[in-house]
Amino acid sequence: MASYLMQAKDLIRQFSSFNIVHIKRSENKSADALSKLASTNFEHFAKDIRIEVLDHPSVPQNQVSIIQTGIESWMSPIKAYLSSRILPIEKAETRKIKHKDLNYQMNDGVLYRRSFLGPLLRYVDAEDANSLIRNVHEGICGVHAGPRMTLTKIMNAGHYWSGMNLDAVQEIKKCDSCQRHAPNT
Repeated sequence: MASYLMQAKDLIRQFSSFNIVHIKRSENKSADALSKLASTNFEHFAKDIRIEVLDHPSVPQNQVSIIQTGIESWMSPIKAYLSSRILPIEKAETRKIKHKDLNYQMNDGVLYRRSFLGPLLRYVDAEDANSLIRNVHEGICGVHAGPRMTLTKIMNAGHYWSGMNLDAVQEIKKCDSCQRHAPNT
């Protein structure tokens, strides 16, 4: 979202003046339809509203933060299968990978997890996960929220790893500030 905000501010600078006007939802049919697109069928909007599906983000990829992944992890067999269709010899492992690959997608050599009605979530190694939790929990804009809120912010930022919940609980228990200022029970 910060990248989109910067792009909007750059566009605003190109104008000599601009005006922001609040329009009620009842008076703005296209915005109302757009807000409902994710959860409804939009065939009845086809006559009134032009719908365009974007294949790629409007912000260049070099503006999006990228976390480097390590060499080996539990996701290595899935990466190998999605990139070059290499399967393990064992039938049970092969079946597991073919079942799991429906939830994942490879783009430019980077593994993403598909989420329900949300963005693709970039896979993060366990090494980077703890620093990501600390940055969201107690970083510059950290609010020292609980594990659930911290994970929601991480997933909204587009990151995923297995065992997110346990890692967040363990990392937040280590926060000195939260331990000192927590309410006494």
